[in-house]
Amino acid sequence: MASSSTFPAGDSLGDKPAKQVDIAEIDADGDSSPPSTLAGHTGNAGVQDRDEPEPPRKSSWWRSIVGLVWDSVEGDARNRRYVQKLDTFLFSYICLGYFIKYLDQGNYSNAYVSGMKQDLELYGNERNWITTWFSVGIIVGTIPSQMIQLEYIRPSIWIPACEIAWSVLVMAMAAVKDVRQLYVLRFFVGLFEACAFPGYAALLGGWYGPKELTKRMAIFEQTSAIASMFSGYLQAGLYKSMNGVHGLAGWRWLFIMDGIISIPIAIWGFFAIPDLPHTTRAFYWRNDDKEYGVRRIEKIGRGKPRKLTLLEIRSVFGDWRLWTFILAYTFVAMAGSGTNYFNLWLKSAGYSVPQVNVLPTAGNAISIVAAFVFGIFVDRTGHRLAALLALQAILFVSNVLLSVWKIPNWTIMFANYLAYVNSASQPIVISWGNELNGHSANLRQLLVAVGNIFTYALQIFIPLVLFPTQDAPHYKYGYQILILFGGIGVIGVFILQWQQNQKNLKERVDQESVEPDTSG
Repeated sequence: MASSSTFPAGDSLGDKPAKQVDIAEIDADGDSSPPSTLAGHTGNAGVQDRDEPEPPRKSSWWRSIVGLVWDSVEGDARNRRYVQKLDTFLFSYICLGYFIKYLDQGNYSNAYVSGMKQDLELYGNERNWITTWFSVGIIVGTIPSQMIQLEYIRPSIWIPACEIAWSVLVMAMAAVKDVRQLYVLRFFVGLFEACAFPGYAALLGGWYGPKELTKRMAIFEQTSAIASMFSGYLQAGLYKSMNGVHGLAGWRWLFIMDGIISIPIAIWGFFAIPDLPHTTRAFYWRNDDKEYGVRRIEKIGRGKPRKLTLLEIRSVFGDWRLWTFILAYTFVAMAGSGTNYFNLWLKSAGYSVPQVNVLPTAGNAISIVAAFVFGIFVDRTGHRLAALLALQAILFVSNVLLSVWKIPNWTIMFANYLAYVNSASQPIVISWGNELNGHSANLRQLLVAVGNIFTYALQIFIPLVLFPTQDAPHYKYGYQILILFGGIGVIGVFILQWQQNQKNLKERVDQESVEPDTSG
């Protein structure tokens, strides 16, 4: 495995490191565009090579308050309008896309506790095998899907096409007669969904800067919690109102309704996804917007994709920074995977079907609040290490309580809810990885993709070995192993901090080397 503390040869930054700057300063600090950036660009008539800064205007009190937590309502007018347009089209679509991705991924869990178990006679470990076959599909499809987006088919075409395909397959799950048919469909749903999370994360990292990315990554990821809440409420409603309608059980109607919700959102993706700043053809960008976007993203060191030659592929997969990112990304996420089994404890404790579907949604609400609060904190302060250590400490308490188990039911409920806080960790790790590896678009595209493969590989192992369904709701050593995963994740986080320190040191040395000596 190649190891180097400098950027690989051929990176778009050359010998100059990526400098963390406030991208809103582009219009105010002189000509910040590299000479090569605008070569060949003519733009619209009357558009200068750089935009003149617009005079600041006095902010209203509410705008100042909102500006404390959201960056596109304050600051330079040109940058504000640009980011608002990004939020309107790209960010809103990605949130909707991830919503349907998670809705279609996790709906089987609601169906399982709402009659599917009895109808399909799933009295063994079949529930975990349903998860396993989905994970196998994700693992098989992840790297090819990202390679396709980098080299052959634009994300604005590939991602929506995959979304439509998996939505149709989810609707087909309403017609299954036995669990083997469900296994096949779940594999192909996973295969097509493999494009989604890494693709969405790469798009966000390709357009947003260090002071913008973490909170948006957090909100984007928390649409999965919203999807889980929605799925719980939807299944509870369908169980009451649609169970037996046209001869279909309520859990079958859940798959049909999820597909109906998903397909229109997928179609909108063909228009909303702008690809990347250097390659965009989005209808909502004017020529001067496109030029501004290239200058904006190159100023913070975001390199453009390079052709995927065999040498480039070897360079990406041989880069030690990919593997140190995966250590933190995978184990920080998996340490909180115990929340997947909360509804099984609720069912064993005697709660009704609607309660089993609805009570976990309070945990999803905790996820949303925690991710947003920590995302804002990190974007404003840059204290990623402190945030991640705090989150892992909270998760440690949760896993210890669930390991003990012989505690009052209210304490088990509390410990399960506490674990949902960990969902704030992954957005911080992803945005950190994007900043540390901003020089290489290909590496950034594959960071989350490769991390996802390891995460889903563990998800094959974890349910079958650590959380076998027949042992529910009390597992012999499941939560103890999650404590170990958390410890490994913390080691990975400290390695990321070391990388950050090295990057900062290199930037300071390079900055000092180009500053004129005014002494004497």
